[in-house]
Amino acid sequence: MIAPSYPAQLRLLRTSAAAILLTLTAGCGNDDNTASEPGPGYAAEIRRTAYGIPHIKADDDGGLGYGIGYAYAQDNICLMAERIVTANGERAKYFGADARGATEDTAPNLASDYFYRLINDPEAVATAWREQPAPMRALVEGYVAGYNQYLDERGKGGLPEACKNGAWVRSMTTGDMVKIVRRYAAEGAGSHFIDMLVAAAPPGSAAAPASSRAAFPRRGGPSAVDPQYWQQQHARTGSNGVALGKDATENGQGMLLANPHNWWKGDLRFYQLHLTIPGKLDVMGASLGGMPMVSIGFNKDVAWTHTNNTSSHFTLHQLQLDPLDPTRYLVDGKVQSMTRKRIDVEVRQADGSLATRSHDFYQTPLGVVMHLPNMLEWNRKNAYTLLDANMGNHRMLAQWRAMNSARSLGELREGIDRIVGLPWVNTVAVDKDGKTLLMDVTVVPNVPLAKEKACVPAAFRELAAGGVLVLDASTSACNPGTDPAAPQSGIFAGASLPRLERDDYVQNSNDSAWLSNPAAPLTGFPAIVSVDAQEQSGRTRIGISQLQARLAGTDGLAGRRMSVSQLQALLFSNRAYYASQTMADMLRACDGARLAAADGTMVDLTLPCARLRTWDHTANLDANIGFGYFSSMWDQLYGTPLFWAVPFNPADPVNTPRGLRLDDAASMTTLRTALATAVLEMEANGWGLDTTWGQVQQSERGGKRIPIHGGRYQYGIYNVIVSEALAGGGREATEGSSYVQTVMFDRNGPQAQAVLAYGQSVDPASPHYADQTELYSRKTWPTLPFTETQIAADPAYKRIAISHKGKAKQ
Repeated sequence: MIAPSYPAQLRLLRTSAAAILLTLTAGCGNDDNTASEPGPGYAAEIRRTAYGIPHIKADDDGGLGYGIGYAYAQDNICLMAERIVTANGERAKYFGADARGATEDTAPNLASDYFYRLINDPEAVATAWREQPAPMRALVEGYVAGYNQYLDERGKGGLPEACKNGAWVRSMTTGDMVKIVRRYAAEGAGSHFIDMLVAAAPPGSAAAPASSRAAFPRRGGPSAVDPQYWQQQHARTGSNGVALGKDATENGQGMLLANPHNWWKGDLRFYQLHLTIPGKLDVMGASLGGMPMVSIGFNKDVAWTHTNNTSSHFTLHQLQLDPLDPTRYLVDGKVQSMTRKRIDVEVRQADGSLATRSHDFYQTPLGVVMHLPNMLEWNRKNAYTLLDANMGNHRMLAQWRAMNSARSLGELREGIDRIVGLPWVNTVAVDKDGKTLLMDVTVVPNVPLAKEKACVPAAFRELAAGGVLVLDASTSACNPGTDPAAPQSGIFAGASLPRLERDDYVQNSNDSAWLSNPAAPLTGFPAIVSVDAQEQSGRTRIGISQLQARLAGTDGLAGRRMSVSQLQALLFSNRAYYASQTMADMLRACDGARLAAADGTMVDLTLPCARLRTWDHTANLDANIGFGYFSSMWDQLYGTPLFWAVPFNPADPVNTPRGLRLDDAASMTTLRTALATAVLEMEANGWGLDTTWGQVQQSERGGKRIPIHGGRYQYGIYNVIVSEALAGGGREATEGSSYVQTVMFDRNGPQAQAVLAYGQSVDPASPHYADQTELYSRKTWPTLPFTETQIAADPAYKRIAISHKGKAKQ
């Protein structure tokens, strides 16, 4: 039988109550929120260099985790404390039912709590902890000890203002870390369905939702059932990764660009660190939200980065219901019953008192029942479930640890294939000898093409073409399959998933694996894994076209190989790719009459057209208001009948589509109206003809406004920065380029440069709250001290030694 995504009921059938109790009490006593006592012998050194980067050294895994937990708490204890609250489903208890987290796409607190209590129930957490290898347990136990020691030393009254004396701040447990890891795993599927999961209730019951609404309003756009939703997610908070091999670099060795795009606030912020166990581990880079290892980085032999992949990490299942009972369904002609699971959540009331709210989820071996009005409704005939494959993935910590210690590209590849623990990211990697690797190997439900064709009902085949599968659950033959080579039931084995090795380059910008290198397209995979012959995003196209031009020597620069400075310039050129594809046609709108109408207003286009002609097609700080005119026009026109003159051609995917279709007077009128509307929008924003992009898009840091270059993904800008409008016409950077890194291997080892766009700390009082934001604004790439000599020679070098029995010592 396939392992369910939310497996409490099924695993209870396989695991005795005594065994569960033993596991909980032995290593994961998290439900009473008691802290794990540190074991004897925890000790670590924390050496800080410029910009607050900690270089953590210990003799063993426990000591390493101890140092990581302590250092991270020094910089971000409030963020970690809130992360613990979220993963435990306690946001409503402390912050109220209707408020949301730091980022705009988070669910209201009550719905969030229901979801995280569902996926992080005690038995699921105990199972995840039990399946951790001994080194990972030691690492986590050490992390918990380090975090708790720092909290004890400071006391709640000595914490930063954001959490000072907060009732919600407490000691950490190993169970908390397991829950946080599972919360990250759910980013690939489950957390995007919270509204639909909470909306589900048996038809006819008092809790059943009206057919026209879900449990809470979404913030616009398609639902997570629509492939377009995932395309937008990948484009918006995705990443760029480039690995250049011996045939593409100036010195004939490997080179890497890492450019993940993430929120600048909240759980998914990166944190820089360097981890060393002498003779065993020496790795540097950045971790995701307090994880006790490097997520993106390098060691002396290999360097790697990740990009969100397009594989689906979930399946949806159509249940055929018993006409007499909508909580019973048919499988292979036999009636089975759903399992009801009640979740209780404490909710803070307006007067500060607590009240208990409850919600019933209904589960099956194929996941949790969901409800999407007018599409996937729970009615008397059918119900639909969400099966999140990553809820059975307990291998994330072991996966990244194996990558951290890989001694060759082959060892890195073998570890990814064997563990299959990456939840939702491609791997782009290179070694010191100049071999490159793209691996689209993640946790993907095992639904080969033949099963997709046989098991997707006709009404859902269009969704299947985009990788979102609704499978017929009335026959067990349509369940995701089991491959004995896979480490988890119901997923593809790593060796059956896409990969490409080259001596020139591989790249990914959140499109499928198809065009990792156009010279060797990856084809023939099921849609749930990788879609080919599909129009590529502007970021993919500009990334490939810039690489092709450099290696062909047609970019105006000398030679045909890449230097590290040229690779950095490829990212920070901030070119708006779609401007290069359409600007000549847009400017044709300026060649007609001087006046154009928009919303009943006649607009003089003379000066705006002059600015548009002199705009350099970038989102650099000095870009003129022409960028504002272009972006407004693009937002209005994209997807309209006016669009591409040359349509997408799978045989020429990098250069198509292009040009605007302006073959009649009506099309020209539409374009001129869009330009006139853009002019009115810029005036309403208060942007004058001499306004530059750096005056508009900024980041507020301690009362100072720091200009931020880069622009939104939909304009084909490689260096993605998303910003939200402020009163007065300015914009605040909220997401996009975060940990930006290049690594060049030479005869002296890895030479790395990196900037963390939002800095190491969320505490405004920290010296590392805005220092790297200033660097990012200036396009400055600090060199990372990696060797012992480089660390000790850093002008900002400071060292502390910590142990579990005492406070930090100078």
